[in-house]
Amino acid sequence: MKLPKGTRLAIRQALEKTHSAPERKRILARTQRLYNAFIREAPAPGGMNLLRSQYYGGLSVFAFYEAMDRNVEPDVLQEILWRMLLGGGDIRKRTPIRFPFSGTRLQKLSYAALGKYASFANRRVDSGRWKNTWKFAVNPEGRENGISMPLMNCPVAAFAKKHGYEHLMPLFCGSDFKVAERYGMRLIREHTEAEGFPDCDFWYLMADDAER
Repeated sequence: MKLPKGTRLAIRQALEKTHSAPERKRILARTQRLYNAFIREAPAPGGMNLLRSQYYGGLSVFAFYEAMDRNVEPDVLQEILWRMLLGGGDIRKRTPIRFPFSGTRLQKLSYAALGKYASFANRRVDSGRWKNTWKFAVNPEGRENGISMPLMNCPVAAFAKKHGYEHLMPLFCGSDFKVAERYGMRLIREHTEAEGFPDCDFWYLMADDAER
């Protein structure tokens, strides 16, 4: 399987000023080999698994880190993470979303769709049919505004723990805030699985939403 487009583009950009063309080619080739090895070790289901690309994107960044002999500056790795999550696109902040959402029919429909998918995905994880993917909870605290969707069973955190990459998880988890900003939203989070909690907070608010 090819490296995700965003990861490949970000690696090339990150190495352009510090490595020669042959060196970049060698590092990308090694990253690709490690990425394939990681996928063989811990594959994720395809089909209706909507977060498969995020998981494999995480593995691709781990592969690059390993291909660099674990010698990558945090800001470089952070930039690669952002671009991986955005498919290689612009990481600049967008104008905040200000259209009505909370308390509207669109919010209700969004929660209904998320609830159906969560039930579908969670059954497959619980049965053992799906491995290396997340479980969902849909607005368990009854938030009025935005979309609240905590995730559990994080496969990225599990892979990091197994391979000694735990120290990188703050960069991975912190990237979620950048992605939310990119799409004009705010992410409210108090804890993550990587910090030892049972789930990762994902509460997205529009620009004018109060935290309730």
